[in-house]
Amino acid sequence: MLNLSFFGKSKVEYNGKEIGDRLGNKAIALICLLVLNERRYLSREKIIGYLWPDSNIEAAKYNLRYNLWLIKKNIAEDKNHNLFLKVDNDCCSINNNYEFNCDIIDIMKFKPSREDSVESLLKLKKLFRGDLLEGCYFNKCDEFNDLIIYERINFEQRKVRILQRLVEVYENDKRYDDCIEILYEIMEIEPYDEKIALKLMDIYQKSGKRAVAINYFNKFSYSLSCDLGINPSNELKNKYNEIKMAVSGDEFNDETNYNVINKDTNLKIVSYCIKNVEYFWMADVIDKIIDSGVEDCIQQLSQKQLLDLSSIQSSISKFCNDNIDIINYRREIMDVCIINSFIKLMEAVCRKRNVTISILNYCDIDEISANVVEYLRKIKIKGLDIIE
Repeated sequence: MLNLSFFGKSKVEYNGKEIGDRLGNKAIALICLLVLNERRYLSREKIIGYLWPDSNIEAAKYNLRYNLWLIKKNIAEDKNHNLFLKVDNDCCSINNNYEFNCDIIDIMKFKPSREDSVESLLKLKKLFRGDLLEGCYFNKCDEFNDLIIYERINFEQRKVRILQRLVEVYENDKRYDDCIEILYEIMEIEPYDEKIALKLMDIYQKSGKRAVAINYFNKFSYSLSCDLGINPSNELKNKYNEIKMAVSGDEFNDETNYNVINKDTNLKIVSYCIKNVEYFWMADVIDKIIDSGVEDCIQQLSQKQLLDLSSIQSSISKFCNDNIDIINYRREIMDVCIINSFIKLMEAVCRKRNVTISILNYCDIDEISANVVEYLRKIKIKGLDIIE
């Protein structure tokens, strides 16, 4: 059986043996080209234009004949005696009757269906081991290189559709944590997709993590504002308002809902973490400090420090001077600036209050926040207690 893999490092296996080295890059590229053509005939002239554009016509024809011969030599007939390629004087194609496996074809065949299962969708997801023909660049084959770039974008969108369908299946099974994980994968591909952001907030709401949904909206809307200069859609704002209204006073007084309890001079913060989302824990703590009503402490920070913190928690930007254009704030903010400003905020708050921060799911804390927690414990700010 022939097995073709074109995502990540290309692999051509025949009867369990890797034969890519026998074929060479141009023969593998030729097979990929014919597969992408969805088993339709492709003219020899077009193939030459893709793979040997700088060769004279006779040399190019010879190169094509040689690579077709290499393929025929190394990929034999299937069990039904079908040849892998159909070749005539004018055109070439994959033989529709030839039995083989190919990641490109499996992905292209996907259409959302009621029959979709978690297992089948995860199997498709695993086929995306990297970019199409990853690491391959063919010198002087500009048209072919452009085609591969185009197809990479095309297959990226196919991946998004597969992941979206997986979210739907997970949601039907009420597997909300799995939904969230996949939605963040989609956001890595489409970081400004408001429909995905809306779905993520909806899943947070369904799973009872309303405070996390609110924090996510703040961070997402800030990214839209700073990176694209636009505001969230009305649909996204309505979802935010819906969740905000659903968060009752009692909910904010319940530690299981990750909120702030403010009593006398003590400030208790219950914080939440999301794995692999940089600064999430720090942003969560900042938001709850703001909600606790310690404006006088926050206002002790410099404008520069407030701007640094606003890069991870947009709600603190309301303490910045009106004459500062936050959107066009172009200074490249380094991690150390954000961290130092966060520490200054904690010091300012702890001068007024005894602060206890409980971290509900420390195992999921992002790396930067984890390092900050460790540092805060080392410097031992008076009045600050961090509990895992």
